[in-house]
Amino acid sequence: MDMILVTSKSGMRMVDRHGKKGFLELDEPAWAPDDNFRACVGCNKMFGLFNRKHHCRRCGGVYCGDCATEKVIPMRLRFIDPVRMCGKCQKIARWENDYFNNYQMKLKTGEQLIVETETGGRDEGTVSLGGDGGLLQITSETNPVVPILMDEVTSFRVTEEGSDGVHMLSIDSFGGRSVILAKTNRPESVVFLNGLRKALRMSAKPDHQKSGPSNNDAT
Repeated sequence: MDMILVTSKSGMRMVDRHGKKGFLELDEPAWAPDDNFRACVGCNKMFGLFNRKHHCRRCGGVYCGDCATEKVIPMRLRFIDPVRMCGKCQKIARWENDYFNNYQMKLKTGEQLIVETETGGRDEGTVSLGGDGGLLQITSETNPVVPILMDEVTSFRVTEEGSDGVHMLSIDSFGGRSVILAKTNRPESVVFLNGLRKALRMSAKPDHQKSGPSNNDAT
C-alpha cells in the first residue's frame, strides 16, 4: 500500500494514496449534523453555552464533554494521534488496539497448529495471515488447504477453551469449506488462536458501533 498522511476535521490519519483499504481498516465516519441534536446522545443533558457539543471520532455521534472526555488512538481508522471518543467507542478502540499491538505481527509470522479439514484430514501445519492480513494461509505437506479469504468466512466458533484462551477454533467459509484449528503443546499456539479469534470478530463486525468484545470475551 502507498500510504500518505491526510488531515480531516477529526485529525490526522494515514490512508492509501489510491483509496485501497487494508484488512480490518474502517473508513472515517461522517459527523452527525449538530443541528439534529439538542441533547447529548450519552446522558441526554441539554446542550448550551456551558455544555458544548463534541463529536466522537469513531462513530460520529454528538456528545457532551463529560461523555466524550478521553482521547484514544483508533488504530483501526489509522489515526496517528489520540482523538476524542465517546465512552463506548473508547472501550471498543482499546479492545481493537490490543489486536494490533499484541497479535497482528504474531498472526502474520505464523504458528504451528493442528489442522483438520472438511475432508477429514488431520495434521500439523503452519497457519498465518498473509498479504495485508486478510488471507488465512495453511501450509501442510500431507493435508494441503486452499487459503481462505477472511472476508468469505461465514461463521466461526470456539469449540474448546481453557483458562489461557482458545484451544480449538472451527471456521466455515463460502462453498461449504471448513477448517478446524487446534493448539499444539506450544504456548504460542494458544496466543495465535486468541489473536485469530479477535481478527475474526472484527472482520465479521465491520460496523463502527458493533465491533468489539462480547460480554464473555476476554481476548
